Amino acid sequence: MQRSLYSGVSGLTNHQLILDATANNLSNVSTYGFKASRVSFATALNQTQSNGTAPSGGLGGTNPRQIGLGVTTSSLDVDSRQGSLLSTGRNLDLAIQGNGYFQVSDGARTYYTRVGNFGFDGDNTLVDLGTGRKLVGIPFSETGQRLPSGPLTNFSTTIPSRATSQITMQGNLDATSPALQGESLQMLFPLNSRTTGEVAGGDTMLSDLTIFQGGAAVPASPLAQTRNVHMFGTKPDGTAWSSAIQVNPYTDTVSNLMDKINASLVEGNQRFGVASLDSGNIIVDGVGTGDGFSIFMGDVDTTTDQVNDGGLTDAIGVTHPGSGSTNLVTGGTPDLTGFTVVPTSARLAPTFVMPASDFSAQVGRTLTVTVNVNGVSAGSVTIPAGNYAAAGANRAFTIGSMPVVDATDTVDYVLSGDLNTGANAVSVSTDLIDHSDISAMTGDADADGVANLFDPGATGEAFDPNAWQYADSSNSTFAWYRSRFVPDVETSTIEVYDALGGKHSVETRMFRTGAKADPADPTRMRNSWDMVMAINPRDGSIGDDLIAGMEFTYDGKFTGDYGRTVKDTTLSSTTHVGNPSNTRKQFDWLNTDNPSDVVAPSIIDLSLGSPSGVDGLTGFGSTSTATAVGQDGYEDGRLDNLSVTSDGSIIGLYTNGISRALAQLQLATFTNPAALTSVGANQYVAAPNSGEAVLRTAGLGGVGTVSSGALEGSNVDIASEFTRLITAQRGFQVNARVIQTTDSVLQELAGLIR
Repeated sequence: MQRSLYSGVSGLTNHQLILDATANNLSNVSTYGFKASRVSFATALNQTQSNGTAPSGGLGGTNPRQIGLGVTTSSLDVDSRQGSLLSTGRNLDLAIQGNGYFQVSDGARTYYTRVGNFGFDGDNTLVDLGTGRKLVGIPFSETGQRLPSGPLTNFSTTIPSRATSQITMQGNLDATSPALQGESLQMLFPLNSRTTGEVAGGDTMLSDLTIFQGGAAVPASPLAQTRNVHMFGTKPDGTAWSSAIQVNPYTDTVSNLMDKINASLVEGNQRFGVASLDSGNIIVDGVGTGDGFSIFMGDVDTTTDQVNDGGLTDAIGVTHPGSGSTNLVTGGTPDLTGFTVVPTSARLAPTFVMPASDFSAQVGRTLTVTVNVNGVSAGSVTIPAGNYAAAGANRAFTIGSMPVVDATDTVDYVLSGDLNTGANAVSVSTDLIDHSDISAMTGDADADGVANLFDPGATGEAFDPNAWQYADSSNSTFAWYRSRFVPDVETSTIEVYDALGGKHSVETRMFRTGAKADPADPTRMRNSWDMVMAINPRDGSIGDDLIAGMEFTYDGKFTGDYGRTVKDTTLSSTTHVGNPSNTRKQFDWLNTDNPSDVVAPSIIDLSLGSPSGVDGLTGFGSTSTATAVGQDGYEDGRLDNLSVTSDGSIIGLYTNGISRALAQLQLATFTNPAALTSVGANQYVAAPNSGEAVLRTAGLGGVGTVSSGALEGSNVDIASEFTRLITAQRGFQVNARVIQTTDSVLQELAGLIR
């Protein structure tokens, strides 16, 4: 009787354990990361009444007789299966899709959890919001170096500014774009007022232009104020033209400049070009038939090192050989006549000079010089009275528009005015600048239909217009090398940053300069483009703003070569402006908040693309799309948000738009995760039978991946739990009946003595 009673009791007790486990499971049906448990039963000790016998002789064997003593609990198993991921929308809610565990620490012990309910505490430390235990991972330094694993604490909430060190260029430069010649040309950079920052108008002083390179103070000497600007090129029909203008940026306005440019676009009585001002940009349209119009403009004499006809030189104050001679101007109307051009000089742009002298006695008086060619007036110029005070060097003057002069023409200079006589009288001599080489430059030596000026294959002509226009002149008042006139220009603007985080706009302008024979295969041509950069002068200055000769192969790939013109002239920083053969440029920034302060210079490298690649600039025949697509600078910022990637990388998102990897989580796995010991709050510690924690990066080694904005739900199956409740209830009931029946039998037994 006692056996059945105790068996019934063991059944009641163990089925009660099922109820306990099921109740716990159901109570945690909404607990994030909860893993359900189940109870497994085993029979209790059996009492053996007979061990049984083996078959022997004529007798068969007998089975053992054993009476069970009830039921006992075999195990309480944890169901480690994945729970469903429940979206929360909160970036620092993390769930693991896989077998891993997050690590948290209280400084003395490491705990493991599937519930990534994390957030910041008052020390900018990532903690488990339920317990305050610190999240463990691998922090990164500000330079991206991996630091030793530990609590992710003291996250930097600010990121310092970074000066731009690289600008990346990408896109196409149309190989069919016109090079330097066209029906209509535009100045490469618009004229802008330094004072207002707006586009220049007709009344803007030349000294107020952003391209002006002189000092703010007006020089005392008129010679120091004025500059001779040489101009030449080809007319619409492709024939040559040349001229020169004189400007004084301290007295001339943009309108004055426009008038002088227009005056130079006339040869005799024939106008071949018209210049106009459109929103600060000088537009020059060719007049006549053809699209061969071109303009080259600069303060370097085109004939320097080009004159090769014997005694003719280009030195101010030297009278060229001829039948005339220099007369001393002593007042009244002296006349220098009968000057016959030497036959070897076929094309001249007549000019004249006033040699150095003490002109103080001439203050307030004037001198007018008229030039007659074959007895017909070709123009005149009046030298204002202000040019006579305290002269210390020669002064050259030129007629704004002159006809082409042939070898047998007679050029007469007629001088008039009211100059004083005396020891300090003005001595005037002619200086007939030889432009005979210009004729050869713009001719067609090899009869291929291309003017020598633009033909890299032309023979017998070394003149290089690009090299000339970029030549560095110590006398430069304006940055005339920026005054390129081109038929087509590709413009791009990008924001860059100085060392203090100040923002500045850098503008790049690219234009095609022509083609040259490929050194590897002379039967194929390389396209060549130049790039000029500009910034607002109120932001600072660029010391080297030119990249010349960016070359592209016949099939449109960037060669990686630059620094040479289409005529194969090497441009260097010692002889040409803008350091044209280097992509590293220096920007001297002014403080945007305090323009009187100078920020440390920035060295910015322009990434143009890989040699023979198409990852940067290309030179295909499609529409130009070249632009600056990126730069690596930024202003300072504050931590605005965090995101976590699937590999456990914690990315800081800052107010300046920069994202930076701050840390990376490592997930722990165990050989037997069911053996972990729960310490409450959805956390576990390692146990003797769980095995040691193995740490891996999320996504590797079966640890699973991290999902941000979600938490893992409970894996409790309500239907299964209700079924267990029913079976536990039935089991409890029948065991109770066993006890009740045994009790009745015992009562009957006790009643036998009545």
